[in-house]
Amino acid sequence: MSQTPPAIIAHCDANCFYCSCHRVFEPELRGQPLGVLSNNDGCIIARTPELKAMNIAMATPFFKVKGLFNSRKIYIRSSNYPLYGDMSDRFMTVLGSFTPDVEVYSIDEAFLRFDGFSIADWAEHGKLIQQRVGQWTGLPIGVGLSTTKVLAKLANYAAKRYPATGGVVDLTSVARQKKLMEITPVGEVWGIGRRLRLRLEEKGIRCALDLANQEPSRIRKQFSIAEERLVKELRGESCLPWEEGSVGNKHTIMCSRSFGEPVRSKKEVQAAVATYASRACEKMRLQNKKASQAMLFIRTNPFEEKSEQYYGNLILSLPQASDSTQAWLKKVREGVNRIFREGYAYRKAGFVFLNISDCSINQGDLFESGQSSTGSMKVMDQINQRFGREVLKPAVSGFTPARWHMKQQHLCSRYTTCWNEIPVVQCR
Repeated sequence: MSQTPPAIIAHCDANCFYCSCHRVFEPELRGQPLGVLSNNDGCIIARTPELKAMNIAMATPFFKVKGLFNSRKIYIRSSNYPLYGDMSDRFMTVLGSFTPDVEVYSIDEAFLRFDGFSIADWAEHGKLIQQRVGQWTGLPIGVGLSTTKVLAKLANYAAKRYPATGGVVDLTSVARQKKLMEITPVGEVWGIGRRLRLRLEEKGIRCALDLANQEPSRIRKQFSIAEERLVKELRGESCLPWEEGSVGNKHTIMCSRSFGEPVRSKKEVQAAVATYASRACEKMRLQNKKASQAMLFIRTNPFEEKSEQYYGNLILSLPQASDSTQAWLKKVREGVNRIFREGYAYRKAGFVFLNISDCSINQGDLFESGQSSTGSMKVMDQINQRFGREVLKPAVSGFTPARWHMKQQHLCSRYTTCWNEIPVVQCR
């Protein structure tokens, strides 16, 4: 009887994801130093290798490099989350063509499990994954393959650190695992932060192999069960749970933004919070969830020490869990009326769902009718998914660009999620 091959786990991670999304549709940016800015064009949150080579650090305020931008020595783009979200969906869809077992870990990375696959050369299979993602989406990715999640992450670390690998590393061999762990600092192991690294180094554990050689039970006594699992994973024992679909299994859903300019009127604050609440409701419906509690907050700019400061927040409750935008907007209006104070310059607001449950769980109420999503909500979601975000939206959100909208002075087109911004190919 033939022996079933062990499960192999691949870790796939898009390189400089935000920047790469722009380069797909703006090929002139390839090879150029490019940075993506945070909300309101505040600071740099994503960099290409070319920008890193110019010693421009992460979180550098934009005003400090504006001179380089004006002289065309670097290129800058505002955050374009509709584009990033759609490109992420395309990326994950391609990965799903290789195996049904895909765990989406973040917007730009995922684990793939190959259980029962008879593949002779895993490195070549990794190159096939890399090639197909590049061909079908335009995104460059790194692929690490091994027998556990931690080792697969370690393999991808090597794929990105050592250009000779071509962005793909097969770490299924025990001998290769030990060789790589021997030259990898312990701080590069997935799950080890700065404080833990310092504690480990104090005990003489300086590389990944040092950690793998520790007795798991001893590490658990000195640290915790999380570190014990890391040791076991480095030894080739798969013990981290497989959480397929975990991205949608959230305990809270939040939508919060800093305003483009200070806002003083209640009407504008009401419109901003209503917009955030509407987006949070849409996210919740997409995840087939509902909630009975939410928190809204408004605040001034805490960094403006000379200005008067105020922070107001309130917990909102419904008698029954609901995913209805209409039901929650009534509560939002009441909530803003209670916490808004005249005379302050507000700079940020947010809406957070709490006590989220699955729509299949229905706790009835003796005195209230159900607050489930109505037909109008479903129609609105379908239209917005097809034609673009906020094609239909509640009137309270407003219809014209407002001061509380984010500053996005370097925003590119959405390309894939808006009919009016689809790229046009000119044949000559």
